[in-house]
Amino acid sequence: MLADFTDAQFIGNEWASAGLLFGTVISYLLNPAMAGSVGALLPPLLAAQILTAALAVTLWHKQWAEYGWYPTFVPVVSIAPATVLAFDGTLQSIIAGAVLGALIGPPLAAAVARRLPADFHPFIGNVVAMAGATAIIVTTLSFAPGFS
Repeated sequence: MLADFTDAQFIGNEWASAGLLFGTVISYLLNPAMAGSVGALLPPLLAAQILTAALAVTLWHKQWAEYGWYPTFVPVVSIAPATVLAFDGTLQSIIAGAVLGALIGPPLAAAVARRLPADFHPFIGNVVAMAGATAIIVTTLSFAPGFS
């Protein structure tokens, strides 16, 4: 679960993720009003990311065991944070982004990556899934009651 925070950059390194999260939390504690008003959304962003990482790894653990790797990082770095940002960090945005991201992001990324030509890097499938799932989920939620 911890590795999902840096999977895209460091091929899922727990130490890099721990350093990233530790630095982020220390920075927030030192200056909660971070530049650009991002500080107020950092706690909901991290909550959504942690929740979606836990859900994705739990939901897709059989695929991890079967394939040795599965793109559970997709909702952590795209869907969950985008949903929180789109809906100002509300509780429903945290939960919806985390749950829908964990359900949709990893299998979509795996399905797209499997269908790419052999000379295409599989990360292309992950990015396509990030963009597509984020657009679909955020757009759909914008029509749902309680999201605006």
